[in-house]
Amino acid sequence: MAKFIKRKIFHLNLVIFMEKIDVIMITKNSLNPCLKESLDSIFKNIPVNRLIVVDSFSSDGTVDLIKKYEKVKIIRKDCKRGRARQAGIKEVETKWFAFVDSDVVLAENWFNKIKKYITPEVGAIEGNVKIWGRIQKIRPMGRAYTNCTLVRTSLVKDIKIPEEMSVFEDQLIRKHIEKKGFKWLKVSDPCSVHMSTSNVLRDSYEVGRMSGKYKLFPFWLYMWSLFVVLLKRFLGKPVDLRIQLRIIKGYVKGLTERF
Repeated sequence: MAKFIKRKIFHLNLVIFMEKIDVIMITKNSLNPCLKESLDSIFKNIPVNRLIVVDSFSSDGTVDLIKKYEKVKIIRKDCKRGRARQAGIKEVETKWFAFVDSDVVLAENWFNKIKKYITPEVGAIEGNVKIWGRIQKIRPMGRAYTNCTLVRTSLVKDIKIPEEMSVFEDQLIRKHIEKKGFKWLKVSDPCSVHMSTSNVLRDSYEVGRMSGKYKLFPFWLYMWSLFVVLLKRFLGKPVDLRIQLRIIKGYVKGLTERF
């Protein structure tokens, strides 16, 4: 009974405090592929207190477009993705906030759907995405993504993201939250559209290096992934070994930089 009452009180407070939330978006020449559609989806599907945009001095009209929207705070900062996210977090005023990337178009009723997963034990809720035409499989132990994620502000106000971190900062944020005893949930609904322009092969070495240097994933998980890829190749399936090999090479390099 006491647990039931505590949960009811929590959800009552949630209704009071979540009328509006801040949203963080990081940009750098992000006009394409879908910045306007992303912005429209944010203001349509989230009760926005402020849209906090951390822009790395775009020159393609990104900032001009963003300025057309109301309730926007723009921070011009020449830095990598990790420090850009940290700069955005510093400006958050609401008890919860959302990360939404500039190449993500939010699902209909995104906020109303995702807030239903909030409990006192939850620190962040990562919405699912459809990317390159496929809906992502939910892997609770897989790496975190912050492309459309709701976060409890108090858990990350003290985070220090390394200046060098241009990839995998989302996994570091997850580890920071989980170390405080809170859960990072991955949910299948809402499912947004991610029009990713990232180069997975290009980024794979740096993903491995960040993971090894900052203890973001155990080495055996990458070795297991390599084994799975090799098995698929043995069975005659078309697979590319380069990504896994580059991640492992980067991980080893990261280990050497840790000491």
